[in-house]
This record gives sequence, C-alpha cells and structure tokens, in this order.
Amino acid sequence: CVVTETMNQSPPHKTKTLFKKDGVSLVATILSSTSNNDEDDHNGIIVTLYLHRHTEKNVINPTMISLLVQALHVIDTHPLLNHMNNKSLIITGIDQDDFKICKFFGNGLDLEWMMKASNNQTTNDNGGAAAAAAVSAATKNENPTSQMIEMFNSQVLAKILTLPFRTVAAINGHCIGAGLFLALACDYRFMRTERGYIQWPEARLGMRLTKGFAELSKDKIGDYAVLREGLLTAKRYTSGEALASGIIDGEYPLEELYPAAFRFAVEGLPETSENPLDYFDPKAYTEMKMEIWCTSYRALKFGKVSDLPHSRI
Repeated sequence: CVVTETMNQSPPHKTKTLFKKDGVSLVATILSSTSNNDEDDHNGIIVTLYLHRHTEKNVINPTMISLLVQALHVIDTHPLLNHMNNKSLIITGIDQDDFKICKFFGNGLDLEWMMKASNNQTTNDNGGAAAAAAVSAATKNENPTSQMIEMFNSQVLAKILTLPFRTVAAINGHCIGAGLFLALACDYRFMRTERGYIQWPEARLGMRLTKGFAELSKDKIGDYAVLREGLLTAKRYTSGEALASGIIDGEYPLEELYPAAFRFAVEGLPETSENPLDYFDPKAYTEMKMEIWCTSYRALKFGKVSDLPHSRI
C-alpha cells in the first residue's frame, strides 16, 4: 500500500494495487475519514482500471479481453470491495509517470490479430480491408473473430454497462471503434483536449457494426443527428465536437483529466456524496441500469455476431 496526497485532500488517501498484469492494472484509492490509515475506516473507494498496453495502442484482442475480465472479477471478489457499496470506477489509459505515451484510450479491434486468426496474409497496406473481410465472415458463421467480439461484448461491455456504481471513462487519447464502445459502456465520459479523437470507423473500413455495438451506440447517443453523422460518415470528433454533440460529458487538458474524473467519481459515491442515496441497493441499481439500457444489454449479453442486421435480440 502507498499513502498519497490525492487531489490535495486531507487526510491523505491510501492507494492499493489490487491487480496488475501485462499492462492492465486495478488500483483502489481509499478515501480516508481519519489519519489512522485503517482500511475499514473510510469514506469510500475510487477504483481505477488502468489500460497501459501502449505498444499495442490498447487495441481489443483476446489478451486484452482476458485481462479486462480478470480485473472485473477482482472488483467483484476482492475483500476490500465485495462487501462495500460506496465505490466508483474510473477507466483510463493515462500513465501518471509519462504523459507522452498516453496517446490512446483504445484504438479499436486488433486488425492484425483478426487477419492472422482468419489466416489472411494480406499486407498491412490493405489491413483495413482484410479486417473488414474477417468481420464480414464472422457475421456469417462462427470464427475466431466472432468469438472474440462476443466475449468482449458479453463479459466486458455488458458487465461495465450494469455495474452497481458510478463508472467514468477518462479518455486520454484516440478512442476508436471498440475503444469507443468501452467508453460508451461507462455512465459518463470525460476527454482530454488538444489531442485525440473519437470515431466510429466502420463505414470507412467497409464493415457493419454488429448488433451489440449498434444497440450500445443507439442507447448512449441520444441525438439522432449525431448518431447518423458519426456512424454513416465515420466523422472524427475532437473533444470540443464530442462535447457539443453530447458524446462526452466534459473536456480537460491531459494533466487535469484524471483529477476531474476522480472528483466526479467521488461525487457519485452513493453513501457519502452531497446527495446520498439513502436506501441504496446495489442489486436494484444494476437492475435499473438494465432497464435503462435494456436493448443494448440484451444485444451485448446474449447476441451473436452472426445475428442478422434486422433481427431483434
């Protein structure tokens, strides 16, 4: 455990690493109510899921999915967390030790892996087309790409979508395709200014969304005109454009992004916020999220990549 001055608050808060493996880590910040550093005496816990697979640009592939599933399992089962309700989650690719490498929140599906998995030897110059072909094949029958997407949808996105506490994506850089869907699964999204963009790239790559990604986009983007523009033109949104379009909830310079997300996560703690939820029930909270985003939850949790575009889940 490390005792740190978090957000210049007093008394100091203690951080504890709960999971760390292959560039993905889970760190709990214990909001101390006193200065005695007692883990049982606190005003809540902010859990941060760090995505630091920077050499791979935080792409979604089986390794990343497995790591995310493991981290989410720790949130469910760790003794520090599993019997307490007063917590929030931040997901980010920020590296506090080196801001220069924080260029990607998530750069979409791993196109290189998809080409190799489909035994496609197409050169990188045509990588997008080959990946689109892999997805197209996945919509017709089960293959490694369809299995990967379905695992990402059912075990990661559906899980984050319905977690029984506030979830915040702190988007530190490019947020594209599957990276965007990871951010959309969160309740709120904050983005860095000056660098990075948000994009649905499918129209540019010549691939369809598949049902899970489509329903999540529809549930989380309330403005039809934005949904139409983003999906049908593959527009790249800067932070300012994303904020004006309602895709994100705030924009901050990179050095202010995590502190802002942290403050917002603290404000959403159900038991100790300024507007506490007096009779908070995590089971009911999860069920309420399922009710709000029922269509996307069903498509993510139970849908198949091969489901027809016009099908109902």
